[in-house]
Amino acid sequence: MRVSVKLFATLTHYGPGVKAAEPFDVDLPENARVIDLIRLLNIPPVEAHVVFINNIIVRHDTPIKSGDNIGIFPQVAGG
Repeated sequence: MRVSVKLFATLTHYGPGVKAAEPFDVDLPENARVIDLIRLLNIPPVEAHVVFINNIIVRHDTPIKSGDNIGIFPQVAGG
């Protein structure tokens, strides 16, 4: 199955030459979960702090469906 992924902030270097929030497609096996995508992209799971599927925050064990739009954010600090 194919999904669209956007990486944000410091996670962009795990993408295939993408800029922040620039979508790219990823092929995943059927029945994949968010953690499978994180591992496929070689992102340490602790760095994938917030994950959205179709604009809804989800957990790492959430199933993914073909055509989903997924955003992955690191922990963000501000002042």
